[in-house]
Amino acid sequence: MKVLNFGSLNYDHVYEVDHFVQPKETLSSLSYSRGFGGKGLNQSIALKKAGLDVYHAGRVGYDGQDFIDYLNSYGVDTTYLVKDHRNASGHARIEVCNAENRIVLYGGTNQMIDQEQIDSTLEHFEEGDVLLIQNEISEMTHLITKAHERGMYIAFNTAPMNSKVFTYPLDMIDLFIVNEIEGAGLAGVESDDYDDIVAGLQRQYPETAIVLTVGEAGSYYICGDTVIHQDAYPVKAVDTTAAGDTFSGFYLASYLNDGDVQKALDLASRASSITVQEKGAASSIPSIEWLKERFG
Repeated sequence: MKVLNFGSLNYDHVYEVDHFVQPKETLSSLSYSRGFGGKGLNQSIALKKAGLDVYHAGRVGYDGQDFIDYLNSYGVDTTYLVKDHRNASGHARIEVCNAENRIVLYGGTNQMIDQEQIDSTLEHFEEGDVLLIQNEISEMTHLITKAHERGMYIAFNTAPMNSKVFTYPLDMIDLFIVNEIEGAGLAGVESDDYDDIVAGLQRQYPETAIVLTVGEAGSYYICGDTVIHQDAYPVKAVDTTAAGDTFSGFYLASYLNDGDVQKALDLASRASSITVQEKGAASSIPSIEWLKERFG
């Protein structure tokens, strides 16, 4: 079994602020840093740190060699990462305030992935291999359709949640990974009550496995009539930027390893609780070795 993450890569421009900027306001930041991000990159590193070998496919610009070097430094295989010499890589502007964040994305080369690149990449994968995707790249319908035709197991983190999601062939997805906002949108419910969201997801996707994260209230696994709950590990959060990506990577890695849903939820919850205690995105994700040494 091979694991392919076909996902985004963004330069993260992070501004620490004492409040989120308001319309017509000019706000001085308390600090600034530039790092490596994008949900795709973060989840590839989370998968690798969770113990899986992972291939990262995507597209970077003329300014993107640093991404290749960075992923390689963690042991992520970048064979299928294309460098576009004519365009700029994606980037994100991130405001961080009291451990919460507000993000504006520029897609860049993430939105220039074409069907030819997808087809040439998927030629190297087969039935039983795993595809992890997020909603930050172009040609998603083609990617999902072609991966499904090859018999790949498809896990979809629907972030950022928007109307495009419903244009994709969602019946081909094997696993959704969503937070409460994405889950409510996917379920078509106008409620922030977790029971309503769970019921809506069961109603809309009765044959699809779903992992729903709900912050301090923990997480749920939902598949048909089966619902499994996992408590969160309470910590003092400093920066939640990569918490969801950490959860996605560690859940998927653990589940693929032995198929134990409760164990996977627990490990993902522990890992994301560590991530939020550190500033930064990929750099804040713990390793499976560190988690085992600390928690056993």
